[in-house]
Amino acid sequence: MFAPTLKEIFAVAAKLPAAPQILSELFDLMEDVNVDVEEIATLLRRDGPLAAGILRISNSAYYGSGGVGSVLEAVQRVGFGEVHRMVGCAVVGNLSDRALVFYDIEAEVLREHMVCTALAAEALAAEAGLNPRHAYTAGLLRPIGMMVLDRLARAQVGPAAVFEPERDGNYGNWEGQTMQLRNAPVTAVTLTEWNFATDVIESVRGHCLVPGIKPPTRGAVLLNLAGWIAQEMGQGLPGERDLWELTPEKLALAKLDEDQVKAQVGEVALVFERMQPALR
Repeated sequence: MFAPTLKEIFAVAAKLPAAPQILSELFDLMEDVNVDVEEIATLLRRDGPLAAGILRISNSAYYGSGGVGSVLEAVQRVGFGEVHRMVGCAVVGNLSDRALVFYDIEAEVLREHMVCTALAAEALAAEAGLNPRHAYTAGLLRPIGMMVLDRLARAQVGPAAVFEPERDGNYGNWEGQTMQLRNAPVTAVTLTEWNFATDVIESVRGHCLVPGIKPPTRGAVLLNLAGWIAQEMGQGLPGERDLWELTPEKLALAKLDEDQVKAQVGEVALVFERMQPALR
């Protein structure tokens, strides 16, 4: 067992691709009603791998099957209403380029989970009157803490510590026993370091709804319900199944009813199935 320090966490997070930080700046930019597509394209071109990912995804079947030769053309093709999804897919492609060995999660499984959860969180936020882009970001970047802890585990513990559902039960138990930390707070401190919006950070920090700590925000509860939707769609992660129970208490905190949440399973599935090829 070892206990990573904040310094070690930030050192590992600093080695992750810069794309998530570009996403934070993109959403800040899009809050300006006077922003134009050239400003957005200039921001997105700043990170070479992200720009390459945007071009690949903008030429996928979901966005029109080819013909896009620049980031500016990609932004113009999808429009302001869709650009965050396109960039989000590119961010996920850059971040989840490798399996999480110690969590036993393949890269493709992680990518699809991240996008599915982001779409579900966005849909629920729109239904609940919260900021859909912030909810999308929280759903998309929720596993950052797993990425950081997995990299730390590679340097500090042996293969015998790899997560096993039958032995460890869930990720929270495994993380506590192996590293004395859970992934949600690690994500929260990383997103704080990267200057994400407070409601995004607090949504991630509290979404596991652990009893006895700071009461969760409404956004945190919505993110938890988004996890339930992802699991219902077959896109959940094996060490988190016990986090996503749909209960009256969660629905009351989210100010949604059961029918509203269940209706989003089919709606999100339709969007996700169209986007899925762009993630590969």
